[in-house]
Amino acid sequence: MTTADPLVGATLDRRYFVESRIASGGMATVYVAHDLRLDRRLALKAMHPSLAQDPTFVRRFINEAHSVAKLSHPNVVQVFDQGTDQGYVYLAMEYVPGRTLRDLLNDCGRLLPRDALEIMSPVLAALAAAHQAGLVHRDVKPENVLITENGQVKVADFGLARAVESSQQAMTKTGTLMGTAAYLAPEQIEQGTSDARTDVYAAGIMLYELLTGAQPHTGENPIAIAYQHVNEDVPRPSRVLPTIPSSVDVLVTKATERDPQYRPGDAGRYLASVLDVMDSLPATGSAPLPATGTVAAAPLPADSGSGNDNDNDTLVVDLDGPEDAEERRPDGRPPWYRNYPLVLVAGVLAVALLGFGWWMLLGRYETVPDLVGMDQDTAGQVLRDSGLKMAVSEVEVYSDEAEEGQVAETSPTIDERILPDETVTVSLSKGPRTTDMPEVVGEPVENARKALADAGFSNIEEEEGSSSEEPIGTVLSSDPEPGDSADREGTVTLTVNSGFSVPDVVGKDQEAARSELEGKGLQVDVTEKPSDDVDKGTVMEQSPAAGENVGTGDSVALTVSSGPEEIEIPDVTGWKVKDAEKELKELGFKVKVTEVFGGDRVTSYSPQGKAEKGDEVELFVSPFAPGDRGNDRGNGRGNDRGDDRGNGRGNDRGNGRGNDRGDDD
Repeated sequence: MTTADPLVGATLDRRYFVESRIASGGMATVYVAHDLRLDRRLALKAMHPSLAQDPTFVRRFINEAHSVAKLSHPNVVQVFDQGTDQGYVYLAMEYVPGRTLRDLLNDCGRLLPRDALEIMSPVLAALAAAHQAGLVHRDVKPENVLITENGQVKVADFGLARAVESSQQAMTKTGTLMGTAAYLAPEQIEQGTSDARTDVYAAGIMLYELLTGAQPHTGENPIAIAYQHVNEDVPRPSRVLPTIPSSVDVLVTKATERDPQYRPGDAGRYLASVLDVMDSLPATGSAPLPATGTVAAAPLPADSGSGNDNDNDTLVVDLDGPEDAEERRPDGRPPWYRNYPLVLVAGVLAVALLGFGWWMLLGRYETVPDLVGMDQDTAGQVLRDSGLKMAVSEVEVYSDEAEEGQVAETSPTIDERILPDETVTVSLSKGPRTTDMPEVVGEPVENARKALADAGFSNIEEEEGSSSEEPIGTVLSSDPEPGDSADREGTVTLTVNSGFSVPDVVGKDQEAARSELEGKGLQVDVTEKPSDDVDKGTVMEQSPAAGENVGTGDSVALTVSSGPEEIEIPDVTGWKVKDAEKELKELGFKVKVTEVFGGDRVTSYSPQGKAEKGDEVELFVSPFAPGDRGNDRGNGRGNDRGDDRGNGRGNDRGNGRGNDRGDDD
C-alpha cells in the first residue's frame, strides 16, 4: 500500500502484531496480523474510527461478535477474539488464503449445474449451522464466500451486517435505505425484518447467479432493483440457459418465493433439497474451485464486498436527491426552459415516485425503540406508545447491560423498522453470563450444588479429594476458586472429600490404638472378647477394616482380647473321684487329687465358681460320704465364717465331731 497506515507495525492489546494491510472498505480495514500469544497468523478486521466512536455500534458489534464466536463449523470463517484498543474496535479472525466466490465468477462467467450445487452445499451447511444456533447472516452474497487454496468453501461475516445496519440506521438521515440490493428479500425491503428464510432467499439468488452468470433483477439504480424483488418473481434459470434441468430450476424458484412462508424454513432444509438434486445430476469432471489468484483474508462486511468497488452492490439511496450545478444558455435561461411543460410533468412524476418510494420503503414503518434495561411493564408501555405490541419470550438470556428480570434484547432488534401494530418479542435477562464464584468451600456438597444452581450455574462436576480434617462429602476446593470471575455456561469442578484410610491398629495395645484413632478425629467403640491366643488388652479386630475410607467424626469399633475364656467349675461334691476328675479334664482344667484318710468320694474342691481353661482344680477325697453331718457342719460353718476360720475350725470340728457322730449313726 502506498499510503502509510498507522496500524501497520502496531500491536493491539499487546497480543496482535499487525503485519500488513490487505483491503479496505467503507466499514473496516482488513490486515494480516500475528498472534504473539498463540504464535499463529490470523486476519484482523479493524472497524473505522468513525464507527468506533458510536457507542450503539460498539455495543451491538461486541454482542454480535460474541454470538458468532460460539459458531464452530468447518465452512464458517472462525472468529477467535474481539477487542477494543487504541480507538479501534476489531475482530481477530481465521486467516483464509484464497479468493472470493465473486472472483471465481469473474473468471469463469458461470458454472455448470452440478458445479454450482457443489459450491452451494458447503455454503448452506454453514448457514444451517448458524440457523440452528439462532444466528442469521443477513448478507449472503458471493463476496462473503471464500474459496481456500485447497478448494474448501467458507462463509464469512456472520452477524456483522446486523451491527452495521443498526448503527447506520441511527446515523443516516430519514430517507436512506441500507442493504445489498441484489440479494435483499422482499420482507427486508418492505418490513425491515430478517430471519433464516431471508438467508435462504439470498442463497437462491446466489445460485441463480452461479448458474447464469448474472443476477435475476437488474436496473439503473438500487431502488429499481429493490422494486423488482418486491413485485416480480425470480425467473427460472432455464429461461436464460435451456439446458439447465427443471429440478435445478425448482431449487431457485422455491428459495426465492416472495412470500417467505413458501420458502424452505431454514438453510438445513434447503441443503437437503440441494443434495437430493445434486445426486441426480451427472458428474461433470470439471474443477469448479480453482485456487489461483490473490491471497485474501475474510472479506469485508456488508458495505465493502471484498475490497473492490461495486456501486450497484450496496443500496444507499438518498431519496431527497442531489443538488446538481446547472448549466445556462447565453440568454441566462437553463437548457430545459423551452421544454418547461415536459420538465414540469417529469418533475411532478419524480416527486410522486420518490414520495411513493419513501412511503413504501420507510414512511409507513415504526422503529423498534431501545428497551434494554427496562422492566417488563415499562417496556410494554413504551411499545404501546409507539403503536407496537409486545410478547415475552419464554427463554431468558444472559446480558451485561440488563439486570435480572429486565429486558435484555428484542426481536426485531433495536432500530429495525416494522409495520405498526406488529409484535416485538422481548427476552428478559437472567443477569450477566460471568459472575463471582460463590463461596462453597467447607460446605456439604448438596448445599454447594444448591448455591451454585441459585447463582445460575448448571454444569457442575465433582472429583474426589482426601482430608482428615473435614467430614466426608464436604467441598475441599472449587475451580474456579471462590471470588473469581466464573462463566455460568462453563464447568464448575468441586473437589469433594471422600475421606481418608483407616489406619491398621490390629495387634496393638488397646490404649495405643485408641490414641492413634482419636488423633485422626475418629470415635472409638471398644468391645471385649475372650481369646486363648491373643493377650489380654490387645486389639483383635477393627471395623471399618484398615484401608477403608472414613471421615472425621466417624466411629471405629475395636474388639479387644479379655484373655482366655473363664469356665464355670461344676459342683462335684459327693462325686466319685474318677468321675469328677474326668468331667473337669474334659472341660479343660487340670486336676489335683488330695486324699484325706483315703476314700473314693470328693468331699470338697478348690477353687469354686469360675476359672480359666487350663487352671488347676484340687479335689479333696475322704472315706466319708458328702452327706455326713461332720462334712455338712464343717463345710457349712466353715463357709459361713470365712475361708480361714471355716476351713480351719470347720475341718477340725467337723472332722472330729462328724467322725464321732458318724460312727454313732
